Amino acid sequence: MKDEDGSKQSLDEAQQVMWEQLDAELEPLIKGGALQQAIDRLTAALQTMGEGEETAHIRARLRARRGECFLDLDDGHAALADARRAIELDKTGPETYGLAGWASYHIDKTGSAKEYFDAAIADAPDEVTLLTGRALVLMELEEFDHARADLTHALQQEGQAAELLGLRGETHMRLGDLTAAARDLEAAVEQAPEEPEYALTLARLYLVRGDVADALEVVKGAIDDGGEFDLEAILLRSHLHLLSGQNGAARADAIRASNLYPDEAFAFVQLAHVQLTEGKLALAKKAAERAVLLDPSLSDAYMVRGAARQMAGESEEAKQDFQRASRAPVELPIFLLGPAHELVDGSAMGLDASLLQMLGEQSGGGGFDPSQFADFFGGTDGSPGMPGAGPMGGMNPMKMLDQIFDDSGNIRGPLKPVFKMAFKNAPKIMENLPPGLLGDLDQEQLDQLDMSDLSTEEIEERMRQFYQMMKSGQSPFDPDDGDEPDE
Repeated sequence: MKDEDGSKQSLDEAQQVMWEQLDAELEPLIKGGALQQAIDRLTAALQTMGEGEETAHIRARLRARRGECFLDLDDGHAALADARRAIELDKTGPETYGLAGWASYHIDKTGSAKEYFDAAIADAPDEVTLLTGRALVLMELEEFDHARADLTHALQQEGQAAELLGLRGETHMRLGDLTAAARDLEAAVEQAPEEPEYALTLARLYLVRGDVADALEVVKGAIDDGGEFDLEAILLRSHLHLLSGQNGAARADAIRASNLYPDEAFAFVQLAHVQLTEGKLALAKKAAERAVLLDPSLSDAYMVRGAARQMAGESEEAKQDFQRASRAPVELPIFLLGPAHELVDGSAMGLDASLLQMLGEQSGGGGFDPSQFADFFGGTDGSPGMPGAGPMGGMNPMKMLDQIFDDSGNIRGPLKPVFKMAFKNAPKIMENLPPGLLGDLDQEQLDQLDMSDLSTEEIEERMRQFYQMMKSGQSPFDPDDGDEPDE
């Protein structure tokens, strides 16, 4: 027989009276947030009892209740100790196994957490709290299909709960089902518009689908000054503005982030990105230097500072920054996209808006490899790129373009907004590059790159023509309009 608490054994009459009196005393303390007082009261009650078999059942119940208070105070270790002792004393029901599962999850013991949740759900297969807990553990274990099944079961019991919809939307996203992910996340935002997490995840999903305008619209709901997800949301909106060609709005958000979070290196990396795009090299370098100071281990900070230095003609200093950046993968794309980052083929190249990421080639490990840019950024001995070696100092443009375009000449999915922005700003970027990096390009040829007045469709068609001409061996800057490539 189980009693109302889920214990395998009922309390005797005297213990039941004692428990009811203590429970009435604890309830206002717990509801009022006086958790430590509740813990002290439970500890005092435990100390009055002996260790005999006759008190095992009530001691188990007291331990379980105290464990719940410890967990609410974020003391997972103490909570787990009490839950385990309660199980030893009384082989208690699903509530105590669930407590052990939550406590184990809290202290990152995911394997143990799953075992406890499995035991609890075996006894209470429809309990939403237990299903949610196991789903979170399964997500940590990257068993997303099983996590989705638990969340679907929980939704069948609970209805359209925003938390469950948000979690299931993330599992859909991790499994690559973006349509189902969007459906759940849109429902979560509708159910709980005041919760920034759902809006932020939905904006990230829209971005990886290439829906920049929709992402911009929904990310507003994730911005709440000082909130848990505020920095991520502001920087994501800055990035989205940048992709949309709204440089002023991108700059305003980056400045806002750096003012609200003056100790966060990512805010200054994004600010440097925006200023690089606008050709403001001194300001970009200043922001990047602040990022380096805040986090000397952050590759992104050295990358943007190196870009500013290279564009300002400081080749030796730039080389040192690029070498430092190559030691670890870039992190800003992961910070901006969270779990959605794994959906993007090409990683940071398609999402990091710095000059290096727009014009460069991401190495296989995710870090920036200066040896791949010897001709573009200068020789490995620090010398500038060889004059007369062609546009951009002799780097192999086809290798980069093959990563941007598919075999049909279409820009690859999430890369579209970045490279449209890059081409719109190409003349400004080129004007700020040191002369040695432009090879044989003259001003007339630079003018041909100006796409600032073209529509999105015209830019994409112009880029497709550019790629196809390069693939065929014909120079995009050839004044002749014949079909045959130049000799």
